Amino acid sequence: METSPVISIISNAYVLDLFIFLIIIGCGYIVIIFLSYLFLRWVENRYRRLRKNLNLLEAIIKDVEEVLESGRKIDEKPNQLRDSQLKPGNIVQLSDADRDWVEETKAVVHKVQGYEESYRTLTETRESQKSIYSVVRNFISTCAHQAELGSCNAEINDQIRKTRPGICKSLERSRFIVRSLQDRPIEEDNSSLYLPGPKPGVSIARKLKFLMAKNPNLVTDKQKEIDYSIKLPQQLLHAFLQDLAGIPKESETAKAWVDEAVDIISDLHNAIDSIQKTADRMRWFPYIGNWWARRQFKKSFSNIKKRLWDLFYKKVLFDFTFIRRVAQKSVDRSPKQKTQATTDDKEILNLLDKFRKQINQEQLMVASQLEELPDYFDDVNQVLIDAKAVQEGMPNSIKEWNNQMKIIVKDAMSCVSLSASQRRNRSSQKETDLWRNFSAENDLFVEALRLLSISIRVCRIELRVDTISVVGLEDDVHEMVSQLTTETEPFSTLPIVGMEGIGKTTLAKVVYNHKAIQKHFPFRYWVALPDTVDCNKDVLLKRLGKNVLPNHRTGKEKEYSFKEVNDFLKPKRYLLVLDKVSNKEIWDTLKEAFQDCGNGSRILLITRDNSVASHADRSSTPYQLQLRTNDESWDLFTQMVRFQPEPSQPDQILSKWEKQANEVVKRCGGLPLTILSYGYLLSGKKVMIKDLTRVLDHVSAYQTPWLENFERHEKDLFLDPRLPKCYSYFAQFPRDSEIASRRLVALWVAEGLVQQKDDKQEPLESVAIAKKFLQELIRRNLVQVGERKQNGKVKTCIFPDTLRELWLRERKISDFDVYVIDSTNSRMQAYKNPRSILCFDTQEGTGEDVGTTLRNGIASGHFLQLKVLDLEQVCRPQLPDTVGKLIQLTYLGLRWTYLENIPSSIGNLVNLETLDVNHTYIRTLPSTIGKLQKLQNLYMSEICRGKIGQGRNEKFPPNLQILRGAFVDQESFGSGGYMLTPHKDSPMKHFLSGLKNLRRLELAFQLDLSQQKQLIDSFAVELKGLRTLMLKSIDEMGRPQDLHVNHLSGLVNLSSIYLFGKLKNPSIIINVTGLPQSLTELTLSASGISDDPMPELEKLSKLKSLYFYSGSYTGKTMVCSMGGFTRLEVLKFWMLHELEEWIVEEQAMRRLKKLEIRSCKNLKVSTGLKHIKTIRELKVKDMPLEFTKDINEIIPF
Repeated sequence: METSPVISIISNAYVLDLFIFLIIIGCGYIVIIFLSYLFLRWVENRYRRLRKNLNLLEAIIKDVEEVLESGRKIDEKPNQLRDSQLKPGNIVQLSDADRDWVEETKAVVHKVQGYEESYRTLTETRESQKSIYSVVRNFISTCAHQAELGSCNAEINDQIRKTRPGICKSLERSRFIVRSLQDRPIEEDNSSLYLPGPKPGVSIARKLKFLMAKNPNLVTDKQKEIDYSIKLPQQLLHAFLQDLAGIPKESETAKAWVDEAVDIISDLHNAIDSIQKTADRMRWFPYIGNWWARRQFKKSFSNIKKRLWDLFYKKVLFDFTFIRRVAQKSVDRSPKQKTQATTDDKEILNLLDKFRKQINQEQLMVASQLEELPDYFDDVNQVLIDAKAVQEGMPNSIKEWNNQMKIIVKDAMSCVSLSASQRRNRSSQKETDLWRNFSAENDLFVEALRLLSISIRVCRIELRVDTISVVGLEDDVHEMVSQLTTETEPFSTLPIVGMEGIGKTTLAKVVYNHKAIQKHFPFRYWVALPDTVDCNKDVLLKRLGKNVLPNHRTGKEKEYSFKEVNDFLKPKRYLLVLDKVSNKEIWDTLKEAFQDCGNGSRILLITRDNSVASHADRSSTPYQLQLRTNDESWDLFTQMVRFQPEPSQPDQILSKWEKQANEVVKRCGGLPLTILSYGYLLSGKKVMIKDLTRVLDHVSAYQTPWLENFERHEKDLFLDPRLPKCYSYFAQFPRDSEIASRRLVALWVAEGLVQQKDDKQEPLESVAIAKKFLQELIRRNLVQVGERKQNGKVKTCIFPDTLRELWLRERKISDFDVYVIDSTNSRMQAYKNPRSILCFDTQEGTGEDVGTTLRNGIASGHFLQLKVLDLEQVCRPQLPDTVGKLIQLTYLGLRWTYLENIPSSIGNLVNLETLDVNHTYIRTLPSTIGKLQKLQNLYMSEICRGKIGQGRNEKFPPNLQILRGAFVDQESFGSGGYMLTPHKDSPMKHFLSGLKNLRRLELAFQLDLSQQKQLIDSFAVELKGLRTLMLKSIDEMGRPQDLHVNHLSGLVNLSSIYLFGKLKNPSIIINVTGLPQSLTELTLSASGISDDPMPELEKLSKLKSLYFYSGSYTGKTMVCSMGGFTRLEVLKFWMLHELEEWIVEEQAMRRLKKLEIRSCKNLKVSTGLKHIKTIRELKVKDMPLEFTKDINEIIPF
């Protein structure tokens, strides 16, 4: 049946309409998909920018929370230190406004994080667009996200703009406080270090150059703009990232900023690659291809430029600091050095000078406006110079700053030359067009200079000495590392012994993490025993097994056996630290796990009990830790406490604060635990003088460590009855006073405290015993070392305040018949017939009172039994003429009294053994001094040229052992000023040669060479017992003169020599035959040696200290040979202006510990120093910056 034509037509119409409808629907579907894609791309791009800003705010919140959590942990410290008095200031240095901003930021971040959930849902549903409904729904959802994303972006940006000024600085201060209160050593997380930038910066420059060359139509007149707005900041940023490499990340905020910088550089790489691919693909469609590539280029680079400026803006806004912490090396620079012009500085200055002259010569259209450009160059260059003067450890950035500055200046000069050349040929171009072109170039220069200036200001690394370091343990670390790595025993135990809180665990941690230890011991284990532990075998075994055996962190408890631990450790070379071994039984229980180890393994045992240490390994000497010195205690204290005076406060306020702070530090007795306790109490706030006073008056030190140590050693003290007497004598000195060891030893000997009953000791033997007693008290931490000499010997010591209280609880200070005069005069009337008088009152006017007291005491007969009269540091005491009646006197101390004369009746003091008039104005001693036949120690004042030997018939004390500070001139050398000829006899010659017992001689003279020869020859042959010799040849003003010294090798016991003056024929004395082989210390000053002395001096097998002072060496080269100076530990070069090259061969000075170089301006760093692994203290002062930088890189610490 045939279909009706009408129906056929209608059917065809419906089919056509349906087809058209389907086409429309399909086109709409495609349009919606396309729009959805575009909108989603736009949303994604906006979201990425949102995420960058969100990362920064999240980082700040993390920093705040981390500081708050650290502060909470620090607040638990009082319980750990068992001291309820400790109530520190605010650890978290955030104001109320800062906290409010943080809470607002948290709310904004929380809201945006909620949006992120819906954004992730959107991106997931994008993959499932299978129906028109889903497409339309996703399109509507994408449009909604646009609005929500815009709102989130607005809130984030608004919150960033409202950032509290200085909030990051407040967090940095808080972190500093937290860091200062943490236990030492602070173990840094090496996994959290900045990495170098993604790709070398030169790669982008090369890529850009290749892109422009291959696509010349891509940018026609934008080359300079790209160089300055893209390439320049990118290269500066990349150089900065290179300098950051290896620095620990101290804040999440800084890390987020660096991550964004790395992303920008990576995106720039990707953008260049993408543009190049687009250009390659569209090469067959020239017009459309070029248009599309230019569009992509403009869009991408505009985005990168905006992000770079935004990155710098955030750094300025948040003002956080990148910090590189360095070890303290005592490297100082003078203000001159900080502004020392480098080669780059000079080159830039020359370019700027040429540019300014060029501007003045060219008559350009708007010269008045153009004149501002050189000024802007000068301003930015000054910023550059200032930055380089204070920046260290940023070689890449400094190099790039210099390079970019020179490039901009040279470009400006080229532009001016080109414009001037075109101006002279006006037919080719109108003058207004010329200026318009130059004006555009000028704007580019200004923008480039702005970028450079901003980069210099914000991309900096602050170099800070790591104040939170282990103080006073440098020698201990080196010694322990050396013992652990060089011993040849197949297995041994090295105990670390010391009182609670002295730093045993701290020392062990530093040694445990030392690079040499990590290299030597492939396996290391740390086992910390509980504070209170019995000898329960299971408890100890469980602790040992958990820390040694692998896979111990399982869900259920594991049973261990000593055999299992022993079998696991036996094949390994390991270092195992046992912390807090409190008794012998614990060691006896644990040692079963360390049997049959014969491959060089070591046990580091930490204990407070010396008997435990000796019991653990009788073949090992326990390593005894000492109390910190005053300087070390101060360094440790100021790590935690800072005084910040107002700018208006005078210097005397700071001086008073330091004085009070020093009193607090002294009260700690050198015990790190006490120092940290007081530091904790005063940390986190602006410390005022009243706070320090309150600590001194009301806060008592934690006594438990002192009491335990005291009780542990009390019995040992009484094994020798002389030792407790010497210890008690400390109580005669004022509280917290710093006592010169010289003075203390002399008083102990003078008081007869080291003398055995019914035993006649030689004077030198008594001094040796006294020094031994002092060292023993220091070793037991019953006495603190206040200061050490350059050679390591004790200069001053202190009786710790807490120990003073404990000792005097059961003993009276009046056990000695000592009459003490102090500022309080509280003990002025203590005795009527004292054996000793000690005066510690140094106030002005005291001298007159002391004179009156002495006069009355002698007249009344109460002082006639005096054996010791010590007036050290009393201002001009008035010694009565009747002082000669004190015939029992053995010690007369007048040091630092500034007396001008002493009574001649001093000759009646027939029992006097020590006379100390050093640092006085006494120029000539009375001739009656010859009567003092028992005088052993005579200390004179070299400054005032105290003379001896005024006549031929004058007698001198024959038993003299120490003669210091004496001066000999023409008058005292001969009789009545008569100039002696070489063949004539000299009373001085007989005087010195007759002092057969002399052990120490320090002599200054103003004599001609022949007289010097007579003088020096007189003792160089006869004084075989001499141990210390100082010779100074000077003129009227104290300046060095010619010094005649022949061979001193005959003085076989001589250990220390100091020569001041220009040596005549130095080759005679400065050689292995001219100096004694017993020499351990040599000091040369103004010697004028022109030939390298090192080849001869390095043969002195016992030499430990060598000092070259100003003018001692005038040559240009020094060579320290392989194997030379086998025992040298200290080396100093001072003001050797001619010295240029110092060659240090491998294996030279293998024990060198301390190196000091100052004012040797022409000296270059010896690369051979890198072979010396033992240097622990480096001092570089008044040296060129380049030298300072190079030596810091070479010396391995």
